[in-house]
Amino acid sequence: MKKSILKIYSVILIIGIVYFIILKTTNISIPCAYYSMTGMLCPGCGITRMFLNMSKLEFADAFFCNPVVFVLMFVWIIISVLCFIGKPKFISNSKFLFTIMYISIVSLAFFGIIRNFA
Repeated sequence: MKKSILKIYSVILIIGIVYFIILKTTNISIPCAYYSMTGMLCPGCGITRMFLNMSKLEFADAFFCNPVVFVLMFVWIIISVLCFIGKPKFISNSKFLFTIMYISIVSLAFFGIIRNFA
């Protein structure tokens, strides 16, 4: 199980690194389809700028690009590491993980609404 989790995280990391290299060398980024179709910001808009700012160690600027994803990213990294090492035991409980997942989804949905109508 741990090997499959490591493979998934490795693939995500490799894709991220390749995208970062393409972005830095060509200035070509993936446009937001939601924004292109509606003119409104989706809950994920700003993630590319967030990671670019983080790569320059400008964490305050990264936070303001997308504060909800910024916080959730660190929450899920901590949960992932704790699940991987297996301590504390409640972290790997499916009820706990689903609760955190639902809180994350609701937070992103609420943020998507607030950022467009507030």
